Amino acid sequence: MNKAILAVSFGTSYPDTLEKTIAATEKALAAAYPDWPVARAFTSGMIIKKLQSRDGVHIDNVAEAMERLKDAGVTQVAVQSTHVMHGEEYEKMLAQLSPYRAVMDIAVGAPLLHAQRDYEAVADALLSWLPVPGADEALLLMGHGTEHFANSAYAQMEHVLRARCDRIYLATVEGYPTLDLVLEQLKKRPEIRRLTLAPFMLVAGDHARNDMAGGEDSWKVQLEDQGYEVSCILKGLGECPAIQNLFVAHCGDAMASLPRGGKLYGVGVGPGDPELMTLKAVRVLREADVVMVPGTCKSDRTALRIAEGYLAGKTVETVETPMVRDKAVLEKAYEAAAEQIIAHLTRGRQVAFLTLGDPTVYSTYMYIHEKVKARGCDVEVVPGVTSFCAAAARLNMSLCQGSEPLLIIPASHGAEALIDVKANKVFMKAGKSILELKEELKKRGLLQHAAMVENCSMEGERVYEHFEDLTEPSGYFSLVIAKEDGK
Repeated sequence: MNKAILAVSFGTSYPDTLEKTIAATEKALAAAYPDWPVARAFTSGMIIKKLQSRDGVHIDNVAEAMERLKDAGVTQVAVQSTHVMHGEEYEKMLAQLSPYRAVMDIAVGAPLLHAQRDYEAVADALLSWLPVPGADEALLLMGHGTEHFANSAYAQMEHVLRARCDRIYLATVEGYPTLDLVLEQLKKRPEIRRLTLAPFMLVAGDHARNDMAGGEDSWKVQLEDQGYEVSCILKGLGECPAIQNLFVAHCGDAMASLPRGGKLYGVGVGPGDPELMTLKAVRVLREADVVMVPGTCKSDRTALRIAEGYLAGKTVETVETPMVRDKAVLEKAYEAAAEQIIAHLTRGRQVAFLTLGDPTVYSTYMYIHEKVKARGCDVEVVPGVTSFCAAAARLNMSLCQGSEPLLIIPASHGAEALIDVKANKVFMKAGKSILELKEELKKRGLLQHAAMVENCSMEGERVYEHFEDLTEPSGYFSLVIAKEDGK
């Protein structure tokens, strides 16, 4: 795990509303971003202490949660606040995050009310979720309120709500607007005789149950004393799916500002023997979120079999790469493969694309690699042992020494045009034309200096130290090495 979401809330000591609001919002974040584990932190030290002493339940503060994530190897954190505004608790959160910015990539999602579009969206969410007041009714929302300058968010919120319905009011427990101010406004509306109270807070906790709907000096009692018929809705904002989705969207905005965590690795798995895979290839496969392999030809399935010991629990996907020479068809397939990969990269996933041998030698992968790279994505080639190096090793011969040149030739693509070049030669994937190649080498006096390996380091391996001993067709993975001087 190298990335996580930290959901930061003020907190609540009421288990029922915690599950309906804070936990529900965390679940919405987890559902929207399944590759990002979600951790929890509270900013209220009082609530943290109360839960510990009363229930024996420990909730991390922000610093504790970040320390846990750092120790777990997390390097990227999308911190999503569930606070209503940029107030004191939000600033406390930012202060606790500050020491970790030097060692981790941190992006912070905005609270509920940030941009004007948030106020509009919250208003729409409330009007679709809470009962719309009738002609003789009004809806009164209870906010917390603060001496912080961010308290102005409540007045702005009420203004946006009133533009949609002029029988909606918002007052705060500890800030502006006050209940007394709302009472003065209600007195100017004698037709309103019934009031519905609801919390404008993430949770329906202590303030909602006591200050709003409780006894004695609660808002409910005060308003009833003024002659109003009062009902209360004990549902926190966090219970509203549309509100949850706003937090999800803010978290997504934060993630977009993080350095792109997704990276594409083109992983060469060698010629066939899993023991010939490099340590780096093994590490990359173990760390990858998604493993991809072309699903068209035999070689691609072979690559998958070579690496299968390191793919437990991995998501494995195939990409379609038709075995044709039609450039238009291939181009379309490579574009589709690139899009498939980029869809994972944009979500921060590490993608390992398996290829037989080495990715840079006649590999389908490099066509896709270039397209993904051109889109600005992070890419890396992990080299593998090539089939011709493995074959030379199997034959106990060198490929080239001193100043000898080495020519690598795709045997099925016009080898005759290169066969007369003065160089040691490797003919790759010669199976379909193996007997024709044998005749061409014989004509040029090179046959006695040629050797062949079929299925090098794989099951069914056949070794011909003298290529001239071959008398029958061979398979797809046939490789011929012809030395110019016979050494």
